[in-house]
Amino acid sequence: MKISERRLVRDLRKLISIESYEDSQKISRWLRGKLRRLGIEASFDEDGNIVASIGEGPGFMLNAHMDTVGPGRGWKRGPFTGEVKDGRVYGRGASDCKAGIASMLEIARILKKKGVRKRVVFTLTAFEEGYTLEKNGIYKILMKLAGIEKGIILEPSSRKGKIGIAVGCRGSARYRIEIHGKRGHSAYTPPGNNPIYRFPALLERVRKVRGRSMKIGLIRKRVGERLTVTQIFAREGANVIAGKCDVTIDRRSLPDEKPSEFFGRMKAICDESLKKGYTLTQESGFQGYLFVDRKFLEACKQSAREAGLEPLPYFELARIDASVLYNFSGIGTYMMGPGHMEQAHKRDEYCEVESLVKATEAVLRAVEKWDAEPAS
Repeated sequence: MKISERRLVRDLRKLISIESYEDSQKISRWLRGKLRRLGIEASFDEDGNIVASIGEGPGFMLNAHMDTVGPGRGWKRGPFTGEVKDGRVYGRGASDCKAGIASMLEIARILKKKGVRKRVVFTLTAFEEGYTLEKNGIYKILMKLAGIEKGIILEPSSRKGKIGIAVGCRGSARYRIEIHGKRGHSAYTPPGNNPIYRFPALLERVRKVRGRSMKIGLIRKRVGERLTVTQIFAREGANVIAGKCDVTIDRRSLPDEKPSEFFGRMKAICDESLKKGYTLTQESGFQGYLFVDRKFLEACKQSAREAGLEPLPYFELARIDASVLYNFSGIGTYMMGPGHMEQAHKRDEYCEVESLVKATEAVLRAVEKWDAEPAS
């Protein structure tokens, strides 16, 4: 059954027009109605997370997240218009991750009409963009995913005739460091009470951190951990010494390390640079993952080639929801989907129509290859 470019573009434009950067309730309602019209019933929870399936028996999961980051300013084209120009569909979420949702709808339509031997599960989740584990949509629906053998996360990974296949990702954790000072008038308060003056020592210590690295055999490359200062806030009046200086540090860890294991190292860095007079808090933490299934990886690569795309297995440096699935339910997934990760969160974000069509075909072929295998 042929994939419809017209329908893919139409659905993507509609998805872009539904704002979903504050919550996903509105887009969830639209998607549930769309699935119902395809003859696929779906369950959902209070956040709008959707679980739908066709067939019975062992399961294969497809996943994409419904939420986006905010639109931001400075767009040349409206962030919610879904404008189509020069082979691209523009708008917030065009690549991350509404193109993946449009692909899932087209795959669901085809598989529903064609029929499947096993079970294909479609999950559409909320609160993927920068939330805690407890709020994360895929984490909240784990209990509904019993019997899933493997799957594909349709995050953006394709562009100009190529498609990335992420075999794993780094973990992420964020730390808030409150450097204590003494609030007072700038004309009278001693410099030693200024918490901003203490920040450079912490910054320099973080810059000198030389993290571990490990070789990823599936891609024959080494990847390393990373520690980055991302926020500093100490705003008071222009003539007032701040009583505290808040610093956010972003941690990207290797897949063999639990986020809790780094807390002691982070505290040692603070002790060395700040000595005392600070409070350290870990605000979030996701472990990375590495899924080794060479047979499944080869099937994904072959599916990409059959769709006219060059497969490029790689290790994702950002965190993706595949890590939650693997670490909490043992469900192994690879990430491949339409759109390009470099477009994520940018002004004038877009997805190439060619990428949308070919990546959809690649994922569909991967599902069909799994469905054709004898049940385990």
